[in-house]
Amino acid sequence: MLTTDLVLEGGGVKGAALAGAVHRLSHDYAFHRVAGTSAGAIVAGFVAAGLQDRLDDLTVSTDLASFLDEGAGGRFLGRLGNGLDLLFREGIYRGVALHQWIEETLAGAGVRTFGDLRLPGTSRRTPQELRYRLVVIVSDISRGRMLRLPWDSEALLGIDPDRLPIADAIRASASIPYFFRPWHLPIEPSLAHGHVELVLTDGGMLSNFPVNLFDDEPEHPTIGVKLSARQPLDHQPWHETDDPLSLGKALVETMTNAHDQRYVDQESVSSRTVFVDTTGVSSTDFTIPYDVKMRLFGDGQRAAEHFLASWDFRRWTERYGVPSAA
Repeated sequence: MLTTDLVLEGGGVKGAALAGAVHRLSHDYAFHRVAGTSAGAIVAGFVAAGLQDRLDDLTVSTDLASFLDEGAGGRFLGRLGNGLDLLFREGIYRGVALHQWIEETLAGAGVRTFGDLRLPGTSRRTPQELRYRLVVIVSDISRGRMLRLPWDSEALLGIDPDRLPIADAIRASASIPYFFRPWHLPIEPSLAHGHVELVLTDGGMLSNFPVNLFDDEPEHPTIGVKLSARQPLDHQPWHETDDPLSLGKALVETMTNAHDQRYVDQESVSSRTVFVDTTGVSSTDFTIPYDVKMRLFGDGQRAAEHFLASWDFRRWTERYGVPSAA
């Protein structure tokens, strides 16, 4: 079986589409390293833990609405309480149920910390970038920077990467702003002007599709899975900005996508990307029915099948050369 690295875009409840694509890709490829943001981090974590054969059950059969664990305000005061939780707790939903589900699912596979996902033959002398099967993208809003966990945990958090809980990193990456509360992670005070914890949120704020993350490995490719149809340069989505609400939406979408879009626009990147069209599904609709999740899973499978019909790493290398890390 051929070997590849894998990068998965974030997309909230659209994770079933990622799962479908990964399920099909796994028939042809073994995954060496896997990375993702938000929902992509969740699916990537399950793949790294060896759960790719259960992705349909985990992403389609799971009741996503069970993750909508309102705070005290929302439970007792309804929408007014949700507003108070948003104002004083920085998010409507606590995210406790989501964290517990991630933690218990990984624990069932014998995986709890990044130390459990060491690549064979590596040691503490192995560079961080080559040591672990999983990388999770997180936004550190305390210091205004992106974190690649566990790669940055020692230098930027003062935490032994082997001991960093994977569920904490994934929950942080899935902290959709104002929807789920930010995740707080301990930090060595000497690295944070005396502060003892960081405030972390959705990695998609800074890189929703970090497709170039593994471009240091010349022996096998990185395949990406993106949750949108492939768009030519002259047909990019247009954002209306006629009122404060649409302006805010356009600002968030630009912040989320602009950094990565400059890579996706390159033919050398788009040609190694599986594009799954998820039009019509909102990333935060956690009440989507079973049949919609099944459709997303099937769309992911078909998109991967279409990709594999034309993808050939040898031809890709002959045309574009060996990837170089950005």
